[in-house]
Amino acid sequence: MIILDTGAASGRLGTIALATARYLIKTNDMKETVIFARKAVRQCEEYLFLDKLQYLAAGGRLSKTSAFFGDMLKMKPVISPQPEGAKKMGVVRNQADQMKMAQEKLAASLQKDSRAFIMLEYSDNYDWVSKTVKKLIAQFYPQAEIILQPLSLTSGAHMGPGTWAVAFLPEFA
Repeated sequence: MIILDTGAASGRLGTIALATARYLIKTNDMKETVIFARKAVRQCEEYLFLDKLQYLAAGGRLSKTSAFFGDMLKMKPVISPQPEGAKKMGVVRNQADQMKMAQEKLAASLQKDSRAFIMLEYSDNYDWVSKTVKKLIAQFYPQAEIILQPLSLTSGAHMGPGTWAVAFLPEFA
């Protein structure tokens, strides 16, 4: 047994774990799998797109006043879980802006012909994520493997309805 502290959580952790397990099944080589896992920890990214701030306030992660004004001004934060905690990566105003930012983050790390492993996470918005987000990302990255997973119960409770995420590992093949 090998223990590896990934410093990851949420979809990033799931993406790393799934990709590593698949790599081991494919290669049957534990030494190479550990090397793969360490590389995956360094390369895997995740971006969470929140719809409302009230759930962060309810969980004590944001003041109720900040949440009220943020929701009123339609400010939707984009966060990335990091070993030191959630890092705010930006703010968008609507789903179109969320999609644009997701595309920018993917494009910064992936080539068009990348054999990436991409996990799309959803809350109460499965239909939108599966029909709109997945379809668009598949057009940009036709060689990528794209899977859909529900957000973890903890993530969903803290971030609320409308939240979705993209976690990805640039090269998986």
